[in-house]
Amino acid sequence: MSMRLTKCLAVIMLMSVFFTACSSTKEAIQYEGDSKMQATITVKYSGGDEAFNFFYGDLFRAKYPNIDVKLINNLEDEPDVFLLSFAKYGEYLDEGKLYDLNNVITDEAFKLENMNKDVIDFVRKRGRGKLYGLPPYFNNQALFYNKDMFDKYNIPYPTDGMTWEEVLQLAKRFPLEDGEGGLYTRSLSDLLSNMEQTKGLEKINTKDMKVTVNTDSYKELFETILDANESQALNIFEHDGFAKNDPFIMGQSAMAFEYYSYLNNNIYWAKQERGEDFNLNWDVVTAPVDESNREATPYFFIPTMFAINAKAQNVQAAWEFVKFINGEEFAKIHSRTTTGNIPTRTDYVYNPEGKRMEVFYSNLKMDWAVVSDRDYKKIPINVWDTFNGIVASELKAAAVGVKTIDEALGSIEERGQVLLDKQSVENSMADDK
Repeated sequence: MSMRLTKCLAVIMLMSVFFTACSSTKEAIQYEGDSKMQATITVKYSGGDEAFNFFYGDLFRAKYPNIDVKLINNLEDEPDVFLLSFAKYGEYLDEGKLYDLNNVITDEAFKLENMNKDVIDFVRKRGRGKLYGLPPYFNNQALFYNKDMFDKYNIPYPTDGMTWEEVLQLAKRFPLEDGEGGLYTRSLSDLLSNMEQTKGLEKINTKDMKVTVNTDSYKELFETILDANESQALNIFEHDGFAKNDPFIMGQSAMAFEYYSYLNNNIYWAKQERGEDFNLNWDVVTAPVDESNREATPYFFIPTMFAINAKAQNVQAAWEFVKFINGEEFAKIHSRTTTGNIPTRTDYVYNPEGKRMEVFYSNLKMDWAVVSDRDYKKIPINVWDTFNGIVASELKAAAVGVKTIDEALGSIEERGQVLLDKQSVENSMADDK
C-alpha cells in the first residue's frame, strides 16, 4: 500500500472518529460576549494549504464552523497565530512578539496538567516562567532492539541509561554470520553525529564560525567508531529514512537507534505490507547517555510551537485554535493511529502492542546543558550538506586505512574552514547590498 493511500485512509478514519464524537453535542465556540459570533483568524504557516488542512485545518473547521481560518505567509503580514520552530519561537518571545497564554489558559476543561510535565516545564523555562506557546507534539530517540536475536545468542537485553560505548560493546557480542550484526546504522558519519550529541560536542562553533574537530574528544569518538566497524559490530545500510527492508526490520540487526517516527515510517509500514509474515519481536530502551549523566539524553526536540501574536486582532478565536490543536480531543483522535511525533498529551500515545513507549517521554530530565537551542541560521543547508559530505568522506578514508585518524580530523578542519570562510564572505557581501 502506498504512503499516499495510507495517508488518505488515515485521515478518513480520523475524520469519521471526530464526527462521531461531535455529532451528539454539536459543540460550537463559546465567547464570553456572544456565543454565535462569527470570527476570522489568520495563521502563518509555510507548509501550504494541503498540508495545513490535512494536519489541522479540516478537523478544526469541523468543530468550529463559525471560525474562518486563513493562511498567510507574507513576511510583512501580521497573523493571529504563529506556527514556529522552537528556535524561532525563542526569537519571537525575546522580541516581545508573542501573547502571554497565562491570560487565557483558564478553562479547566483544557487540562494543562495532563500535558507532559517535562515538556511544559521546558517550554515554561524558555519563557522565563511563562507560557507564550504550546507544543502539541515533540520527538525523541530511543534504542530499538530485537528480543529474538538477543535470546538466540543468550545475550542480555540492553537496559535504560547505557552509554554509547556500552551499546557498542553489546553489539560486538553477536557472532558474524548470515549477514547479521549488532547495531544497524545508516553510515559511520550518522553514528558519529549521534554520539557527539551525547557528548555535547559540535563540529562547528557557529558563534565564531570555526570548525572544531581536531581535538582529543573527536579523536576518541573516531577511535570508538572505527573499532566497532572493524570488529563488524555495525550493520550499515544507507537509505532516506523510509525503508521497510533495513537490517533491523529484516531481523538481521539486533539494535537500531531511531526517532519515534521510525515506528510509523518503518516498523508499522512493514507490518502493514507483510501482515502475518512480519514477525519482528522488538522493544525499546532509552537513548544512550553520557557517563557523566545517565538520566539525561540530548535527542529531545520540539518541531512546532503554536503561539498567538501579541498583536492578534482576535485573541479569543486565536486561542480556540491553539487550544484545540493542543487539547485532549485532538490528541484522542490521533491516538487511533501512530504519527511521526509524540503527542505532548502522552496518555494518548499509540501503543497497540504494549511496548515500552514511555522511554520516549518519561523522566526526560531536560536542561539547557543537555538540550541546547543551537543557532545554525548563519549556515545555509547546502553548506551543511557539503560539510557533512566532507566529514563522511574523511571518516570513510580513516575506516579503510587510507588516512590516519589524525590526518582525517586535520583534513576535516582544514577543508571545512575553507568552506565556512567562503560562506562568511558571501554573507558579508549580501549584508552590504
